[in-house]
Amino acid sequence: MQNELPESLRARGFTVVEARAQGVPPGTLRNGSLATPYRGIRTVERPKTLVERAAAFAPLLRPWQALGGISALATLGLPVPWRMGSAKTVEVVSATGRGYPSRAGVRVRRISVERFEAWEIDGLRAAAAPLAWALMAGRCTVHELVVIGDAIVSNADNYPDRRLPGPLATLDELQEVTEQRGGKLGAASLRAALPRIRERVESPRETDMRLFIVDAGLPEPEVQAAVHDPQSGRLLGRADLMHREARVVEEYEGDGHRSKQQWDRDIEKYREFARIGLHVVRATNRDFVPSPERWLLDLEAVLDHRSLPPLRNDGSKQE
Repeated sequence: MQNELPESLRARGFTVVEARAQGVPPGTLRNGSLATPYRGIRTVERPKTLVERAAAFAPLLRPWQALGGISALATLGLPVPWRMGSAKTVEVVSATGRGYPSRAGVRVRRISVERFEAWEIDGLRAAAAPLAWALMAGRCTVHELVVIGDAIVSNADNYPDRRLPGPLATLDELQEVTEQRGGKLGAASLRAALPRIRERVESPRETDMRLFIVDAGLPEPEVQAAVHDPQSGRLLGRADLMHREARVVEEYEGDGHRSKQQWDRDIEKYREFARIGLHVVRATNRDFVPSPERWLLDLEAVLDHRSLPPLRNDGSKQE
C-alpha cells in the first residue's frame, strides 16, 4: 500500500490532510500499513531517533512554533547530553499568546514573542542555536552547557554531526541570551558556563577532556594549539589540547581517527611532535567512562615531570 504514496511523502512525516490533497486513498491512511507517531501524522516507518521524531512532527508546526529542547539540538546537529539521548518525546518551543500543540509525546515550552527565533535546517524549523542553548539551562549541568556552547561557537568544518557550517553564534550572542534569562531558572548555570566556552573546539570529547583537566585542578590547556618546528618554523600540526610550558600534548582518539588515512596522519604528527621534545598523552572513550580519574592521575604525573623550555606560538624557543 505504501507504493500509493507520492514520492514527496515517503521520506518524511506528513499530515493526513496533506496526503488526501495529493490523492492518497483514505484506506491507505487507515489500514495500518503506515505508522502513526502523532495524531494526524503518518510516516512510512516508525521514527526511532530524535531527528526522525522531529521530522515526523514538523508538518504540524505553525509559524510561531519551532522544534526546541533536545529536538532542536538534534536537528541542528549539536551535542545532546547522553543521558537525554533516548528520550521519546518531541520538544517544541512556542511563542506566548498563540496556540500550541497538545498531543501525546510532545513537550511544549512557551516563551515571549521577542525571544522567539527559528532557523530552517533541511526543511525543519528549529530554535536558533543561541536560543536552543539557553532553553537547556534548567535541565543541563554547567559541563553539558559548555559542551553545547563549544559546539555552537566552533568554526571547525569537521565538527561531528553538526548540520550547518560554523560558527553558529558568537560568544557575544550567547552573552545576550544569558542576560535575557535574568533571574529565571537555569540563568546561574548559563552565567557559570559562558566564561568556560572556548572557540575552535572540534568535538564534544575535546570539551570533556579540557573540562576534566581543569576541574581536577590542573592548568587549563590551549585548544587546537598550533605546533611549529623550533628550527624551521614549519607547522607540524595542531594539538587537540596543549600545555605549552610543560611541552605536553593531549589528544583524543575518537572514531574519526580509525580510518587508514587519518591513522597515517596521526602517526606522522606524533612522530614530529616527539622529535621536537613534546610528550603526547592520548585518550579514548574508555579513559573517560565511567570515570576519568585514572587518566587524570597519569596526566598529572606527566605534567609534574616536564620542565623543558616551552615553545612559543611562532615556533621559536622561549629565552
